[in-house]
Amino acid sequence: MDSKFKKHGISRREFIAYGTAIGGTITVSPAVSQDSPGRINVPEASGYWFNKPLRILQTVLREPDARDYDAWSVVDYMVKSGCNTLVVNGGGIVDFFRNPLPAANLNSFMGERDILREITEACHNAGIYVIARVDFRGVEEKIYRKHPDWFSVDQDMKPVQLTYTRPQLYASCYSGYYRNEHAAGFIKYLMGNYQLDGIWHNSVGVGGICYCDRCRESFKSFSGESIPEMPGASDEKLDLYMKWKSHMADMHMDTIKKTVKSFGPDKAYSAEVFNMFHSGQRINDGIDLYNAREHFDFLISVAFLTENTELIHYEDLKYAGTIVRFLKSMAPEKEAIILYGGNGTSHRYVMEPETDLKVWLWEALAAGGRFWNCNFTGMHPGATFDRRNAFHHSDAYLFVKEHEKILANHAPAANVGIYYSKATRLSFRNKSVEDDEFGSFIRGVETVLAEDHIPYDFIADDQVTGDKLRNYRLVILPNVRCLSDKEADLLKSYVMDGGNILATYESGMFDKDGSSRDESSLAEVFGCNYTGRKINTRKDCYQHITDRDHFIVKQESPETSLLINAGYTLLCRPLSSGKTICTYVPVVHNQPPEKAWTNEWSGEYPTVIENSYGKGRCIYFSNQPDLVSFEMGHPDMRKLLLRSIRYLANDALQVETTAPESVHTGLTRSLVSRGDYIFSLVNTTSAPVRPLRRILPVSDLSVKLDLGGQLKNYKVLKSDGETIVEEANGKISIHISKLNDYFSVLLQTGS
Repeated sequence: MDSKFKKHGISRREFIAYGTAIGGTITVSPAVSQDSPGRINVPEASGYWFNKPLRILQTVLREPDARDYDAWSVVDYMVKSGCNTLVVNGGGIVDFFRNPLPAANLNSFMGERDILREITEACHNAGIYVIARVDFRGVEEKIYRKHPDWFSVDQDMKPVQLTYTRPQLYASCYSGYYRNEHAAGFIKYLMGNYQLDGIWHNSVGVGGICYCDRCRESFKSFSGESIPEMPGASDEKLDLYMKWKSHMADMHMDTIKKTVKSFGPDKAYSAEVFNMFHSGQRINDGIDLYNAREHFDFLISVAFLTENTELIHYEDLKYAGTIVRFLKSMAPEKEAIILYGGNGTSHRYVMEPETDLKVWLWEALAAGGRFWNCNFTGMHPGATFDRRNAFHHSDAYLFVKEHEKILANHAPAANVGIYYSKATRLSFRNKSVEDDEFGSFIRGVETVLAEDHIPYDFIADDQVTGDKLRNYRLVILPNVRCLSDKEADLLKSYVMDGGNILATYESGMFDKDGSSRDESSLAEVFGCNYTGRKINTRKDCYQHITDRDHFIVKQESPETSLLINAGYTLLCRPLSSGKTICTYVPVVHNQPPEKAWTNEWSGEYPTVIENSYGKGRCIYFSNQPDLVSFEMGHPDMRKLLLRSIRYLANDALQVETTAPESVHTGLTRSLVSRGDYIFSLVNTTSAPVRPLRRILPVSDLSVKLDLGGQLKNYKVLKSDGETIVEEANGKISIHISKLNDYFSVLLQTGS
């Protein structure tokens, strides 16, 4: 065995030493930078191993990879690149272990070897955790023929096959034998015969409608009705089916989790979840973060730079941080992890743009997130056809390894919250008059917040309470169409007691089930009533500035009476308490130019209105500044949004900086050490193209932080130049002489 270690440049003794560090027992020096006023006291990360900062490598092995598999090479690579957890093939579709169970499909390239046993033992010798990847979405035909009654059937009772796989696998369903009794027995065998630390449930979701006897009987018992027949089923019946399907998904995940946990509470169970901006189809897999967060020991979302489609586009660089903020809003005490790599799986054999990837990881880290590097094409990224990305993650992974104790148990710190509504997301399954996409409204608000360095996080609608709302000075409703009466009452009470709201367009115009209202449930907070008229203002439309001295328009009003209008606009009439800031101007057609004029620019219908409600205030936009900021980006709309945020949040905003818009900020707080914060800067400054070519350094950045307490200690975690940290007038002042890609500092405050 020693020869294998030597082959890869590491001795057994060195290997064990590496393992001590990588397994979570590394000691972080309490010493601080020479500029620091004192020592940093870092608490131990609490909970099980999966509650501590995870640095994950997933190797999705192909069948031939088993032929020359070298476990020690994999471990050597992981040690060098800073990983502490491996996710590796267990089985399901193809088994990488000696599977004696029914429906076994042993990898023919494995011979008499047991790949799962080899890699598990090698990783544990190095202190690396091992999670087995299992996949019960379907099987090859030879397995299906042995157990045809275990799998899904269509309306004609014919087997369902997955058209996106090659070969087309025979699909399983939530209630079927394959995903339940077989899966539980499969996992019991793995956990009982291999020293695994957890299970990764790949492709946990099930699409479409299954008509097998189990599904028919279960749906009948649940609803009293027959399973919906397609096409022709009503939306109401399909929605009822989805309630049952989500219930079955919950039961399925609960069964698998209990199976895993029967081997000990320290055994981890998790799976990936949806893109938070994807509204999906009416019939979907029945799983999203709202139910998954209860089942999984850590939360992970797919966050590829690109998607698995023919027409490729690169995700906004902010998305890695966005999804971490969202995951943390769901369960702040759990690790929030982005799954990335493989060009979104569509061009997985070649490198991804390395500069984008570097920024991607720093963005996630700045929000308190961790990483899951998914490699599809070999034993590990250093042993495949294209090795240019092999160590692209090392800077971020090794940074987390070095500062593990400091980074543990952190969540975003913010006084501004974006309201996230699952009911609104689901309502976008029905095509709207505007043909808009759900995520565009949130992304527009995010763009404005990120460019102005305003910390924010998300408020999930099913977790809203009065106490939770009171944590925020400002709550933003970016076209939150669907609000229950309970939600509306909570928001009203929040404003009545002194909170502030910024809302746009159709917020509150539908109930929780997506049924339209004649009036917004928050009309009295908005300070206006809806007339029932919706106008297409996408072209040649404007807003007239009515209150020229109002903060959000005062800077522009000496030079203009008009601002752009775009998107759609609801025609509303102000209440007596409402203060109209801008009004709707009907379309002024641009051709012929001689006729492009109107007698009356000022109108009666407000597009922007401020209203006082109890002790709090609201600014309501009857149009779509969030959508327009994302899709068009005209400065009029962005400035209106930004100034409204600053006006309503006022002195509660925590960050002031001279950094340009291309430098993003991150602010997280410790959940276990009151007064501990980590402030970060991520530099995305580059040519205005994607993928990024190179990051351009920025210099002489100043930051002022208001964290509500005096600075006691600090520790610079990463900086490219001289850093000066001091306190003056109750605020923490930071000066950074140079920023290449990432800056981070731990700040300990107190009264």
